[in-house]
Amino acid sequence: MGTLTCRAALTLLLTAVLVSCGGGGDGGGSSGGFGGLSSGQSPSSPTVANKAETEKDDPPPAERLSTGSSDSLGGVSALRAQGTDVVSALAQRAASEGPLPFTIVDSSAYGMPRTLAYDAVRGDVYASYPTRGSVGISAIARFHRGDAGWASSTLSIPGLLDIALATDASVLAATDTSGKVHLIDPVTFRVKSSHTSPDGIADQGGNTEVGIAFTNDGKLWMPTGSDYPWHGLGFFDLRTSTFGKSTTVCSNCYYGPYLAVASDGSRLMVAPSASMSPAPEMFYMDTTDGVFRQNPIGLTFFYSQTSLSNNGNRFLMTGHQVYDKAFGSVGTVPFLPQDATMATQLSADGRRLYALSYGISSGASAAPLVRVFDASVEAGTQLTLPLVGSFTLPASPSCRIDQTGCYNPRMRISPDGKNLLILGNEKLLIATIPKAMRGF
Repeated sequence: MGTLTCRAALTLLLTAVLVSCGGGGDGGGSSGGFGGLSSGQSPSSPTVANKAETEKDDPPPAERLSTGSSDSLGGVSALRAQGTDVVSALAQRAASEGPLPFTIVDSSAYGMPRTLAYDAVRGDVYASYPTRGSVGISAIARFHRGDAGWASSTLSIPGLLDIALATDASVLAATDTSGKVHLIDPVTFRVKSSHTSPDGIADQGGNTEVGIAFTNDGKLWMPTGSDYPWHGLGFFDLRTSTFGKSTTVCSNCYYGPYLAVASDGSRLMVAPSASMSPAPEMFYMDTTDGVFRQNPIGLTFFYSQTSLSNNGNRFLMTGHQVYDKAFGSVGTVPFLPQDATMATQLSADGRRLYALSYGISSGASAAPLVRVFDASVEAGTQLTLPLVGSFTLPASPSCRIDQTGCYNPRMRISPDGKNLLILGNEKLLIATIPKAMRGF
């Protein structure tokens, strides 16, 4: 493994290697005490000023976002309304914060991760490492920060597929190829009970950010079936320890269904199939009434880089387009022609979108770049999301050669909006977001 030159010491813990660098600024947030990342601004073209957001004392409609504190205190909305070059102004603010801390954990011993879960209550990061072909450890890895630094441990689950954390972080669930749901105690990191689905549990290939999803009514949603590639949509109810299924969505779940969920569990998105022509339309379900409805604008399927804000007021579809809760178009994410966009994610409050890009060819040497976009603009006012700023990362989380086995990393944002968590097949990176670029 390469060496990173820093001002702090190198500590070896179990299979995880931690490197902490930098200092000053607004380090580690309240969610798990994460350290962060040194900021480096990449100047970008000024963004055309757009309409100012709803004032803080105006009650916003349900499908809109309330004005965040940073925007009410001279943030992007106020700057844009004044005709200020937002990118340059926030770059100056970020530079004044000084170098921010960051953390790198070596995860290369575990292989290729599939799904990622972040426990904001305890500050732990979980990842599923299934066996792919004949390669893999078929185990859940837990990355935990203790008094002495970061360490990792694993829990073997034969035939492991996906993991998901309940919305109240009371239980971690895992599915396997034998049709079982395993309920794991996040404190002891041990299986409490296992339950067999009467309809089986299908493998949709791990193409999306989540393979199984908890909603806030205590249901764990999953693709079901053993007759590959025709699947159903089922759930396990934590309250009754029973299985059930939806017959509304999966009349055409060919190789699907694909799932996305709001982090508070209030809204579930379901794409029945990405392998049929014509493609069946995507469904959504709000737990306020539990009814699956087809989306009103004809959206069909999504793959990776799909996420929702905490309450579902913003929906990022396949890393390219952001919608509001009523499926109004908020804006698209501009591409970087020279680099690949490897991961995108909405912040918990839905006000910011983060896009990680880096070169994947063997000759690529530029530092990975995180671009920050304003996703709080009103639907129907912008073709593309306004750029807020950018900063660089000290390392790539995955291999950078464009070949089979290089992994598109998974990215999450801590609920307090302070940290990025990026997991690839080589490293877990925990990076502090410059305060000037956050949505809070």
